[in-house]
Amino acid sequence: MTTEQNLTPVQPEPTLTAHDVRQGVTLAPKGHRRAQRRRRCLRNLLLVAATIMCINAAVTSVLISWRTPTVVSFDMKSTVDQFTEQAGAQSLDEKQTTDLTERFMRTLSTELQEYQRRHDALILVTPAVVS
Repeated sequence: MTTEQNLTPVQPEPTLTAHDVRQGVTLAPKGHRRAQRRRRCLRNLLLVAATIMCINAAVTSVLISWRTPTVVSFDMKSTVDQFTEQAGAQSLDEKQTTDLTERFMRTLSTELQEYQRRHDALILVTPAVVS
């Protein structure tokens, strides 16, 4: 191979006539194809980024709606008042009353936790709930 041979063919410069100039023909500046490729690449990159963001938003909304617990209100005061009323109606000595109260509170706590686990619920006491 000689030094006179080129690996890439040289594109001939377009010749302009006076008529072409009068008609307003413009030549693409050098590097025009590179700029077009760059714009095309940026456009594709933006489309990919927008698609990924849409997919992320969809997955996030599905996960949030799937994991949102059910909110439940529980009237603890009336439950404890009813228990106190029923326990007071029985003729129990102090030790029996203490044992009954401890067993009731332990059972109440266990049942509330079990309900919360089974139903994936968030239990709020009634005074904390506005509506």
